Amino acid sequence: MKTNFFENIANLNAPGIWKLSIHNEANGHFTVSALYSPNQSNEPATKTIAPLIFKGTASEMDEGFFEAIGQPVQATAGLYSNIEAYNKNLDNAKKKLSQGNKSQPAKVKSNTEDGDDIEVAEPKISAEDKKKAYTDAIRKVVELNDACKYAEALEVLPPVSDYPEKAEELNRRKADLTRKKEQMAQALQLFNQD
Repeated sequence: MKTNFFENIANLNAPGIWKLSIHNEANGHFTVSALYSPNQSNEPATKTIAPLIFKGTASEMDEGFFEAIGQPVQATAGLYSNIEAYNKNLDNAKKKLSQGNKSQPAKVKSNTEDGDDIEVAEPKISAEDKKKAYTDAIRKVVELNDACKYAEALEVLPPVSDYPEKAEELNRRKADLTRKKEQMAQALQLFNQD
């Protein structure tokens, strides 16, 4: 007997570790628990991921199992890659903060009523504050992404106009979050059809 189970797993293009549990009930129904992780990780956030649970007949499982797990597997793979990117960015931010990048506020001359010039500091966001705001926003985006809250993550994602030097990264994150949001909606729709 030939099956294409392993070909379907290979077609997901998500190398990693699979933990599957299959419970075959007397009435011909199956309960399948599937837990995927791209690699061995000691990250605490990854240990909170619950397995996917599917219930149905053998023919329903044959027809819909791989369609239903496709998006969550890709989201999980993205979670792991985002954790690695997050840790790398966090280390870089710590290094830059320790270097003490300080800037002086710009000064503007202003005339008083009696004609005397005074210097008034113009409120300006320093490069350090702007970098911190960006890092905080990306950290929140990663947390929301890890929690599969893609719509909220898209709302928190800083606009490219505020950080043109980060345009490539921001566009990539936006595309990834939009894709995950759409896939999650499709998976939930398939899952809720039972």
